Amino acid sequence: MLASICSSNPGSPPCAHGRWRAAPGHRGPERRRHHAAGAAGLHPAALPTRPGPVNTGALNRIFALIQLIKDSKLCTDAIAADLRITGGAQAAPDFNTLAPEFTVHLTAAGVFLDWSWGGYAAFLDMIELQVDRNDGKGWVPLAFDTRPATRTLSAARDAVKWKYRAIFHLGDERVGLWSNEASILVGG
Repeated sequence: MLASICSSNPGSPPCAHGRWRAAPGHRGPERRRHHAAGAAGLHPAALPTRPGPVNTGALNRIFALIQLIKDSKLCTDAIAADLRITGGAQAAPDFNTLAPEFTVHLTAAGVFLDWSWGGYAAFLDMIELQVDRNDGKGWVPLAFDTRPATRTLSAARDAVKWKYRAIFHLGDERVGLWSNEASILVGG
């Protein structure tokens, strides 16, 4: 019987749960179950220690190392492919079909235009945003922006529907198509 060997042979190594004898109050089958559970490794494992703090700039160090590897004369295309540190060149957008996409939301601070480069930031310089405030002036410039997301203040007293549209710029020239119009009810 394992329990009796463990507890009756003080010269033998301790059982899996580290005790020479069963805890007081364990008698008969309870004692054997206690010992068998310990021998089977069913005791809860200790939690791992918390990892230490990481120095800031970890990604910068990784990118610097990747650039060092790529600049090395010993780095071949095959090595770079195995390390997965080369990417395919992104194709330029088709400027005949490219049009910005954005959404319009009304917030407490005003109208919020949520736009992005659509993955083509490397090929574009800015976005031109226009607004039609339904005041008889038609489309007027709102912003020439280089950072996605634009806020405008709504100054309408009466409820009125404002419309927005956008087009990308490359240098000082418009490229692509005008976006679909987005409208929102402001004021009132």
